Amino acid sequence: TVDGTNQPWHWVTIPYIGIVHGEIWYLRELVADCAKDGVYEFFLCAPPLVISRGTGSPINPQAIK
Repeated sequence: TVDGTNQPWHWVTIPYIGIVHGEIWYLRELVADCAKDGVYEFFLCAPPLVISRGTGSPINPQAIK
């Protein structure tokens, strides 16, 4: 709380800090590929749509190994 006001994490981190959150990821294919070649490092790119005052956005995530 800030000054006795409840401030959920998303209300602070999304609009004021610019942190985006991801959830409900489908990772089975990535996990299988990592296990196959033993490489567990990758670049994850999942930019959200730029929507003023938005709290959610569809994404098209890409993992680049």
